[in-house]
Amino acid sequence: MARSAATVARLDRAHRAVDLAEALLREARAGQTAEERARAERLARLMEDPRGKELTIALTDQAFRSRRPARIADQLGYLLERYGAPRFMEWWERIGLTLGAVMGHYLPSLVVPPIVARLRHETEPLILPGEDEDLRRYLAERRAAGIRLNLNQLGEAILGEAEAARRLEAYLALLAREDVEYISVKVSSVSSQIELAAFRPTVEAVKDRLRTLYRQALRHHYRHPDGRVTPKFVNLDMEEYRDLDLTVTAFRETLDEAEFLTLPAGIVLQAYLPESHRVQRALVAWARARCERGGAPIKLRVVKGANLAMERIEADLHGWPQAPFTSKADVDANFKRMVEYGCRPDHAAAVRVGIASHNLFDVAYGLLLREDEGVESWVEFEMLEGMANHQARVVQARAGGLLLYAPVVRAEDFHSAIAYLVRRLDENTAEDNFLRHVFGLEPGAPEWEHERDRFLGAFALLDDLSDAPRRAQDRGRETGGPARPRPAADAAAAPFANEADTDWSLAANQEWIDGVRAAWHRRPPEAVPLQIAGELVAGAMEREGRDRSYPSRVAYRHALAGRAQVSRALDAARAAQAAWGARPAAERRRALDTAATVIARRRGELIGAMIVDGAKTVAEADPEVSEAIDFARYYGRALDEGSAPLTLPSPPSGARVEGCRMEPLGVVVVTPPWNFPLSIPAGGVLAALAAGNAVIFKPAPEAVLVGWHLAQALWEAGVPRHVLQFVPCPDDEVGRGLVTDPRVDGVILTGSVETARRFLGWRPELALFAETSGKNAMIVTALADRDQTIRDLVRSAFGHNGQKCSAASLAICEAEVYDDAVFRRQLRDAAASLAVGSAWDPPSRITPLTQPPGDALRRALTTLDDGEEWLLEPRPASGEAPLWSPGIKAGVRRGSFFHRTECFGPVLGLMRAADLDEAIALANDTPFGLTSGIQSLDDREVARWLERIEAGNLYVNRPITGAIVGRQPFGGWKASSVGPGAKAGGPNYVLQLARWHQVALPTAGAPCPPAVTALLDRCLEDDSPSPLGGEGWVRGNSAAALLRASAASYALAWREHFGREHEPIRLLGERNVFRYRPCRQILVRAEAATPVGRLALGQVLLAALTCGVPVTVSLASGEAAPWLAGQPDITAVVESEGDLIGRLGAGGVERLRALVPISRELRAAAHAAAVTLLDAPVLATGRLELRHYLREQTVSRVVHRYGNVIAGGPAS
Repeated sequence: MARSAATVARLDRAHRAVDLAEALLREARAGQTAEERARAERLARLMEDPRGKELTIALTDQAFRSRRPARIADQLGYLLERYGAPRFMEWWERIGLTLGAVMGHYLPSLVVPPIVARLRHETEPLILPGEDEDLRRYLAERRAAGIRLNLNQLGEAILGEAEAARRLEAYLALLAREDVEYISVKVSSVSSQIELAAFRPTVEAVKDRLRTLYRQALRHHYRHPDGRVTPKFVNLDMEEYRDLDLTVTAFRETLDEAEFLTLPAGIVLQAYLPESHRVQRALVAWARARCERGGAPIKLRVVKGANLAMERIEADLHGWPQAPFTSKADVDANFKRMVEYGCRPDHAAAVRVGIASHNLFDVAYGLLLREDEGVESWVEFEMLEGMANHQARVVQARAGGLLLYAPVVRAEDFHSAIAYLVRRLDENTAEDNFLRHVFGLEPGAPEWEHERDRFLGAFALLDDLSDAPRRAQDRGRETGGPARPRPAADAAAAPFANEADTDWSLAANQEWIDGVRAAWHRRPPEAVPLQIAGELVAGAMEREGRDRSYPSRVAYRHALAGRAQVSRALDAARAAQAAWGARPAAERRRALDTAATVIARRRGELIGAMIVDGAKTVAEADPEVSEAIDFARYYGRALDEGSAPLTLPSPPSGARVEGCRMEPLGVVVVTPPWNFPLSIPAGGVLAALAAGNAVIFKPAPEAVLVGWHLAQALWEAGVPRHVLQFVPCPDDEVGRGLVTDPRVDGVILTGSVETARRFLGWRPELALFAETSGKNAMIVTALADRDQTIRDLVRSAFGHNGQKCSAASLAICEAEVYDDAVFRRQLRDAAASLAVGSAWDPPSRITPLTQPPGDALRRALTTLDDGEEWLLEPRPASGEAPLWSPGIKAGVRRGSFFHRTECFGPVLGLMRAADLDEAIALANDTPFGLTSGIQSLDDREVARWLERIEAGNLYVNRPITGAIVGRQPFGGWKASSVGPGAKAGGPNYVLQLARWHQVALPTAGAPCPPAVTALLDRCLEDDSPSPLGGEGWVRGNSAAALLRASAASYALAWREHFGREHEPIRLLGERNVFRYRPCRQILVRAEAATPVGRLALGQVLLAALTCGVPVTVSLASGEAAPWLAGQPDITAVVESEGDLIGRLGAGGVERLRALVPISRELRAAAHAAAVTLLDAPVLATGRLELRHYLREQTVSRVVHRYGNVIAGGPAS
């Protein structure tokens, strides 16, 4: 095919650029100073020392965190021990660093400051000093050298509006300086409350800050060396993809205002985003029209992009396609495409171009291109301050000028430059980055040839390169079309994957959610009936459902069932359950997969209902829809052969539950809470359905509308109406009658621990599966990233107004952090900046409480106990809704009301701990154990915390809320769980909603450890090898055969499942581990007088010993079996039931395994003492039996720093 003239000219220019790049490199190397050469050689050695790079990043990241020299010295010593002295350093530097680490333990105040100063000195070429005189001197030197500077003011993280205002003032001060020409600003540095689901209000807020900057630019002028006077120049920078549309929209709309028509201003676009070229074309068309109206040209800074590592991690965490190109060749091609388009004369006249690159091939091509197009005066070149200065000087001379991008930071804010430094280090060392090779690059060398070929190869991609965004999610399109189940073959083959989060940076999703809000805000009241026995019926009474943001507005009217209707529903459920339970698991799975599709299609209406019922923000409601979808897909797979959720990872098919038959419980009542009105009821209902049960769905009285829409989605998906009935009823005698009715085989409750105990008090034999309360703490050590801590803490404490059982109610800070005035100021600012208002107002982050404050919350909001003070005092808003601003109380003392009481609202308490050990003790000193978090960059601290903290869900260097199905199964310890304790969204949740019967001996097994083998031998000495009596599978098997098979199956289950850490969903930058921890002790009520009794007891002891759990055996009468004597970790006690009841009341018992029938009184005593009662038959199949001796725990840990993945694991 003949090439076009343009293509021929382009390729000719590209080959000329290769020659020019070689000339530029030779000239640069000839002019390289000795200091620059030494620095280049050092960086070249760093390329070959990956451990040295890891140490450099760790030192840079961690050495500036603590203010105490002794703490820094300790961390320095640990890092050197972990990574070793870096080989890229000179020998005398390695010796000095090692000696400094040793001497730092003895003389930290003398040794550490010089080491920290040395680290900062290493960064001086990259980061300008922010102190006035130092900066003035530097700017004068650069001006004298003919180099212009684009200053980027760094400082404290923008966590709140006060800090945003301070940063804005810093920018204004820079613009007011006569020696400053040009600054770069990110919109996120002048506005802390960027909420893309509230796009238009966010744009308006950003525009307001831009007006202030642009007015200052017009007010102050810069005199160039040639005498020209121009307005100061403001360039809008961006790093994150999410900021692209926001930044471009605010830029255009502000500059379209008459006040700024004559102001030149700039914006950056990143070539690693395909749509950047599309945006460029739109900017050019807009700027040309603006110029035609008499406006000034704008400037476009074209860069390749420096946030790729974080973009990859963000995409993986959220389930999105990566926004940047996945190919470096495509990035290079797009960069060239954008430069070529920008250098066309009619384009450059309206949009000046800044070609920002250190790649000499690209620079050379740009030099030739602008000469060929005659646009030299409109196209300039830009580089980074301190990077390859010898090349920068040559480019400056050849181009007739150069603009250097230069971060500026004051000494006290140096920690804020760490992210920039880590990115620069990554650029210097990334395999496919030109800068990696630049320090030792020579014409003719293999590295040079490789870079040349890559440069030339990119031109072949130009004509066919897409400019379409890689993300095209459109929630509005998911609402179309009927739900259809996938073919059985497809369903069986599809592994579980989490539903993708909604990408609010996309215009389609922003428009969709605006439409949802508008439609629901003007929606007339609807009638919500009961659904009983397949019929929609009116209730015995009716109640109004009101909009939580506007309580005077009736949003719906719903029926309430009376006793007769509840009874009819139970009869219908019992009649329908058998057929549903008899369906194959794969068929039930298909129904649940279809349910996931329907829920996804109904996302908008479910969000609208949650705004009405729960005053939920869109940011809080939308993930609930995704979680409900995840529950449907995950639980649907829970009972499939070979399914991943059940076995993490799966042993040979059938070995998991070999020899066992599953029988559904029967009728299960699901009674969820109001704070998660969609996801929690969906999880309970779907799990019960997956296990083959019929469900009576009793929604929370405050969330009937959401429950109604959920039930409709499940019926549409094909769940029979007799199998799932919708029965709202009052929490009075009618509700009590439902829970206590003998036709109910199980209850799934999410609520307070008091409610759970009340249920068991009414009906001690009730099979209750309850997720209950939490008093959750985030521990903050001196080695924490304090900026990130505040982000995570505010999100954890005030998300959904603190009305999450997982919310961070306490921040337990190491003394250095607690006493840090800057930390306190930033934390207060971040919380105070959260917008307070109606849930219908898009910017609102704090919305009305779902219920008026109860006694505990009102006390927390209004009262200070001894030693406490308000860091931020909460205040009620005017109006009819129960709306409170966030509160933070400092000085919370150990054992105080706020330390140990769940308050369930927007109040955070700060506690001071001398060290990590005391912080752990404070966190554990509550009745609860739901979620817990730590913020620390010290792996040793994290390991100690992981070993000692008492909670079901653990989070490291991230928020402690927002558990995701399969990724972080959710459920707590201690008073945060009542019942068997399997985690929601985990591998055992569906298993517990069924009865399991042994029908054959398991044949799969593994060798037992020596201690278990010894106990097995003792058991076999005492029992006859003759066949057992009985029917079915038991007949013909001996006790010895059963014990041997049990022990082997237990060993296999431990080896393949319970004794391992599982990471079922692998992600970039975050590790999520599911693991089991042995119970502290288990009490077994047994009888050893009969062979059957001794057999069951022997199985339990073998299981407990396999799990490493000490056992106390409580015998009603008679002598203990001989093999109990002398066994380590086994204690036998002969006691009456009355004595046992008394012992339970004294406390200290965690679980009671009952192998004999027990009285109602003993059950009640166990429940009153918060003892988990396990009375299911003993099973020989280890995958089922070992669950009773272990507690489930999830550990979620961030394992990257600024996108740079670090070594280490969460549960090592």
